Amino acid sequence: MTQNRALSQGEIDALLNQIPDGDEGGEERGGGVPAALETGFTRVIKAYDFRRPDKFSKEQWGTLQSMYEAFSRFVSAAFSSRLRTLATVRLSSIDQGLYEEWQAQVPSQTACYVLSMQPLSGNIVVEFNLDVAADVIDRMLGGNGLLVDRGREMSEVETSLLRSFSAVITQSLQEMWSAVVPIRSQLQDFGLDAGLIQVASPTDVVLTAFFEVSIGNRLGAMSICMPYTVLEPVTSQLSAQVWFSSGRPHASTPEERAVMQTLISRSELELQVELGSVELPTSAMLELEVGDTIVLDRRVGRPLELIVDERPRFLGLPGLSGNHVALRITEVVEQDYEFDAPPVSGLRLPPEDVDLSEPEIDESNDSAEATADGAIEIALDSDAA
Repeated sequence: MTQNRALSQGEIDALLNQIPDGDEGGEERGGGVPAALETGFTRVIKAYDFRRPDKFSKEQWGTLQSMYEAFSRFVSAAFSSRLRTLATVRLSSIDQGLYEEWQAQVPSQTACYVLSMQPLSGNIVVEFNLDVAADVIDRMLGGNGLLVDRGREMSEVETSLLRSFSAVITQSLQEMWSAVVPIRSQLQDFGLDAGLIQVASPTDVVLTAFFEVSIGNRLGAMSICMPYTVLEPVTSQLSAQVWFSSGRPHASTPEERAVMQTLISRSELELQVELGSVELPTSAMLELEVGDTIVLDRRVGRPLELIVDERPRFLGLPGLSGNHVALRITEVVEQDYEFDAPPVSGLRLPPEDVDLSEPEIDESNDSAEATADGAIEIALDSDAA
């Protein structure tokens, strides 16, 4: 047969006669062409969009899901602490698409934070709608989020408040990414029009995450748009092994311990001093009247217990500091566990200002007196009642 020779009409007819009919060889498509030929297999055709290629594997997708769920917990706690009310952020969905599609999904007028992700190159966008922004502004100013005019434009003062609120989001992002790669997130720009925010070209692939935000009794929406070019250098680290291994306990560095000690030292503790106690039957308690005296089990001049978290931590002697009742620490109570309490500035009393003498007796109401054996007595008078 001569090479490159065209088939004759007879040869074409012979080939067409070998093709089975639709009721014998399989289902027919439009134009009489069967879907499956008698070749021993069936071809499966899958649609593929070259504008939106799949960038993440199933394992990476699961890791990203876990990371954004952790972010929702971090940012919920941060919102509640900053706004002094119950705030809840829940992950609704994560998806990959084009940047122009994300811009079409969010409202045109919305609060947009452009944040850096150093050492990663590029910026990301975190946005939440103006209803959430109005609640944030009102509660930062001490309101309750009820009397808010959401129809007017925001002033420069309100915009500045929203800019300062970016620290809550950046801190949550840093905690979210600490399990994969340490980042430093900072505010680069802020705007109220999503169409004017350009962190990627319209046809660039981006990873988007959408959240439901509940502040008080109001609901809102929040989203994060992250271009794939930002994530690309660390996609190899988005594995379940890296994510779960980060949750294992590890020794704290000196820097971490210093930061933890600084944060704990700012916490306020309630201190209680117990003058004494007594056990009385219910019948005697019901018969108490004004002027009756209760003898406590503590002797005058004995140290009193300073109780912290329902545990005696210190012993001290009562006295006066100016016009206030005070307690001078005389002894630290040893515990069966180690606890290095930070210095409490509220208990530093100048020795010369403390009067440790016995309290003077007010003859008018006999509110306190010492018995013959030294026990402390408390009298009930009309003022104390």
